[in-house]
Amino acid sequence: MLLAWQPALSAPSPVAESVDGAVTAWMKTYHISDAEVAVALHQNIVGSYDHGWKPTERHPIASLSKAITGVCIAGLVDDKRLAMTDTLDSVLVGYFKRNNGANAPKDPRFTAITIDELLTHRAGLTKNAFDDKNDHSVSASFKTATQTMLDFAPGSTISYSDSGYLILGYIAQVFGNQAYGTVCGKVFTRLGMPANAGVIDDTLVARAPNGGWDISAQDYAKFLYSFDKQSGVLGPVTSQWLDAQPGDAGYAKGQKSPPTQAPCPRFPGKPAYALGVCMKHTALGTQYYHDGLLHHHMPDYPKTGGSFFFVNEAGYAAVVIFSGENDGKAYGALEKSVIAVMTAKAAYAVPGQ
Repeated sequence: MLLAWQPALSAPSPVAESVDGAVTAWMKTYHISDAEVAVALHQNIVGSYDHGWKPTERHPIASLSKAITGVCIAGLVDDKRLAMTDTLDSVLVGYFKRNNGANAPKDPRFTAITIDELLTHRAGLTKNAFDDKNDHSVSASFKTATQTMLDFAPGSTISYSDSGYLILGYIAQVFGNQAYGTVCGKVFTRLGMPANAGVIDDTLVARAPNGGWDISAQDYAKFLYSFDKQSGVLGPVTSQWLDAQPGDAGYAKGQKSPPTQAPCPRFPGKPAYALGVCMKHTALGTQYYHDGLLHHHMPDYPKTGGSFFFVNEAGYAAVVIFSGENDGKAYGALEKSVIAVMTAKAAYAVPGQ
């Protein structure tokens, strides 16, 4: 389904202005060098801002890439090519049997992992079961992941894992019979956007499904319309599945023994995680967010910086992409300040309503 884009508003909205004000203050406090900001209401850009980077320029979004992979997989489920209950053994049976079974995973529990568990960080995978230094393609990263032992039994524990979305991207590549970026780039055209709205960063190809997309703040804000019920991008099966995701304290707070990483620490209580986004259901609807961070440790990738988005129940989506050294304190301050603006009473004032 193609969606016709309406023109952006001629003047930024008060919500967009408030978001940018929070980002501007944060950049000054933490000496952030460059950033781009965009705010959309449903499918329309209502404000965008240049802080050294134009909001139409593509830049790395790190883990915000997971939502692109999530929506891509949702399309396969809605098209009945995949089911949430499918196991890796059934989905990739040919891969595991190839070469007389030489591709069998090191951990026999690996093949029992389901699509649902991969999408919700309950697959039992270690955080990074691939090799940033030696893997140079999604296929190579997947092969490395198959030879890594699981941290937990599938379905038993919540723990954030880049590996899960890497595997989902490989599945999309297999089903589409094309490179991951080509297959999952179709999520943009489903929204009426150009197919190249997002591209895979040349140096991040091996981790593309979990952290390799380059896209502008404006185009990512438009992409987030995928999660808006008005868009119709998610079909009845995946939409109902998303709405039914149970909240769990494990998504908000990790445990020390055995150690796990919480996917959604900015949402207190019992949030949920699916399709590459953290979710919190409220009396007004659903809030969504995710963050992404670039690290120096990735070989041949000297860039640092990050990205963050937040969508409130009224349909406003705020996206920030930035560069420069930062630590947990700086990053946390950005998230808290944007969430505060996006959940203030003024952020629910929708023109014409």
